[in-house]
Amino acid sequence: MEENKEGLEPQKTPELVVLPAEVTISQVELDDFKHKAEVSSQNFERLKKAEQEVEELRVKLSEINPLPVEYEDEVIGKLKNDVSDLKQKLGKSEVLEAYPILKDVWNEFDSFRNEPDNKGMNMKTAAKAFVTEKGLLEPTRKGLEKPTGGGHTPVSSGMSNDEVKKLRETDWRKYQELLKKGDIKIS
Repeated sequence: MEENKEGLEPQKTPELVVLPAEVTISQVELDDFKHKAEVSSQNFERLKKAEQEVEELRVKLSEINPLPVEYEDEVIGKLKNDVSDLKQKLGKSEVLEAYPILKDVWNEFDSFRNEPDNKGMNMKTAAKAFVTEKGLLEPTRKGLEKPTGGGHTPVSSGMSNDEVKKLRETDWRKYQELLKKGDIKIS
C-alpha cells in the first residue's frame, strides 16, 4: 500500500508551554482583567436577554399572524379589493346625495365614466361633467313667469272721465299741457 503524501499537509503538534509555577501581576493589571471579565459577562447576559426577547416576539407574531407567508399576499390583495369596493360605494352614495337625479340614469353615467376621455376621472368631477353635459341641472319652466308687481290697482289721474271730457272741449290748451305732463291718464 502506497500512501499519497502529496495532498496531505503535515500535522502540527502542539507545543507545550511551560509556565512558571507562580505568576505575579500588579494590582492595576488584576483590576483590568476583572473589569474585562465583568464587561464580557455583562455583554453575554445582554446577548442572552436580546435573544430571549426575539424568541418571545416571534411567538407573539405567530399567535397574531397564524397564516404562513405564502398566504399573506393573498390576504393583503383581498383586503385591498375590499377597501377599494368600500371606497366606490361611499363615493357612489356621496355622488347620489349631491346629484339625486343620477339615480335614474346611473347605468348611463357608468358608461360615461368608462369612456376613454373620462377614464380615471374622480367620481364627483365625472358626475358634475355628466350632469352638465346632459343638461340635467337646468331648471324646467312650467308656464308663464309669476307676476312680480303685486296686486294693486293703478293710480288714477284725479279727474273723472267726465271732467277730462269737459276740459278737452272747453280748454284745449290746458288739456294738452296736462296730457304732456302725464297728469291725465287715458284708460
